[in-house]
Amino acid sequence: MKLLKKIWILLPFFIFSCARSPYIKNYEPINVFLETQKLDKNRKYILQSDKESNKQALRLFNRGEGAEHIIDPTDPIDYTNGLFVAKHWNKIYAQYAQDTLKRYWKNKDFPQYNFVLEKGTGLILKQDFLIKYMNSRIEEVVIISEPMYYMNKKYIMFYFDIVSFFGSTRPQVVIMKKEKKKWIVVRVMGDYIYN
Repeated sequence: MKLLKKIWILLPFFIFSCARSPYIKNYEPINVFLETQKLDKNRKYILQSDKESNKQALRLFNRGEGAEHIIDPTDPIDYTNGLFVAKHWNKIYAQYAQDTLKRYWKNKDFPQYNFVLEKGTGLILKQDFLIKYMNSRIEEVVIISEPMYYMNKKYIMFYFDIVSFFGSTRPQVVIMKKEKKKWIVVRVMGDYIYN
């Protein structure tokens, strides 16, 4: 009987915690961004169905691992163009960095594109994966993270990368905002490790 009481007491908290998602409701901004990348809609691309970890986007935006924002004294350039604000950074990091819940992309998230979904991460490094797509004319894997809200939902940011079977990669964090009911790209920052 005590167990039943505990369940009834905890059940509303559980339902409430699941009902409030810190993520956006649709993927319109990512589709808008993909338009700017001029992906050929008639060509097939592999989409890593496992959404990339939020930590990747956070690392690129912060230009380093972890919550502490370290500025390189030999490179005083603010690559965020003033978008890094400590108060908001601490909030986004606390909210999203520890999220380990697996999320997956579906074809309906990107209806205009011809994505072939493949489960797993680090696909390009797996021999079975490379053999499967050898001579298939599919040469690139698209990797995207779940968009995260930043600065009290004024901006969203997400990780984006297109990895070629031939080894090239262009990891980026994309920052967007809605202006006059349309999503616009505010900033795209490349990976400081590869620059």
